[in-house]
Amino acid sequence: MKFFHYFPRKKGPTRKEILRKRFKNFVLELRVRNFSNQSIDAYLYHNDRFLDFIKKEQRSITSKDIKAYLNYLILGGAGPRTMNMAINSLKCYYESYLRKNIFKNIKRSKIPKDLTPVLPKEKVKAMIDNTNSLKHRLLIELLYSSGMRVGECVKVKAGDIQDNIVFIRKGKGNKDRFTITSRRFIDDLNQYLARRKQQSDYLFDNGFGEHITIRTAEEIVKLAAKRAGIKRRVYPHLLRACFATHLLEDGLPMHKIQRLLGHSDIKTTQGYARGRTDDLKKIKSPLD
Repeated sequence: MKFFHYFPRKKGPTRKEILRKRFKNFVLELRVRNFSNQSIDAYLYHNDRFLDFIKKEQRSITSKDIKAYLNYLILGGAGPRTMNMAINSLKCYYESYLRKNIFKNIKRSKIPKDLTPVLPKEKVKAMIDNTNSLKHRLLIELLYSSGMRVGECVKVKAGDIQDNIVFIRKGKGNKDRFTITSRRFIDDLNQYLARRKQQSDYLFDNGFGEHITIRTAEEIVKLAAKRAGIKRRVYPHLLRACFATHLLEDGLPMHKIQRLLGHSDIKTTQGYARGRTDDLKKIKSPLD
């Protein structure tokens, strides 16, 4: 009888790891400039996609090449935000890092001012009530009751939550900040932690000691909206917009909402203003 020994196949490097190696010095530059890992990955993605399209050596890239690629994105249906992210990524690499003056006549896309209306409170609560998984329900509750970005939410740890205050580590721009959450979330959190068998630092763990991905969080929100009978597209950032808008409608001053959202410029917060615009533990979460 022959015995075959099983040797697990070595996993090759991920696409993300390949890009970080390819743009190693650029990554170091971005880290020195305090870019978040999420921003670094986005910049590498757009630069890699551009080189795949243009098929030229980086030092020989011209303004004409940049415009050709941007036109390609437009024809592919890219929206203003995608276009601006592509421009920012390429400009950072070719102008700031390689010192090539090729962006003089390239302008950013204008973002439309007519923002998509947010969901009413009743619809958000219907999403929560129609989610059977306690873990998934917690995710939706936290996204809405705290206004956290989805990238911040998936990384949150149980120890970062005290009373109704959430400590956000290394948010956008690598900045720490505090935000609020609701009593309903805290009650469900205590129930979840008492039941949880898998021990993990992360509140939303994937079963292997790591946190769930942003993609997984997006699917959880999408499914919850479908179960609640909501016909429009629902995504995590929309719940962040609901948080801000509902607080505005409840009369919370704009500067306090700016602090909770972690916006550097109050004009960004004003983008959520659709209702009234007239310390943290005193602020009531819209979920309550």
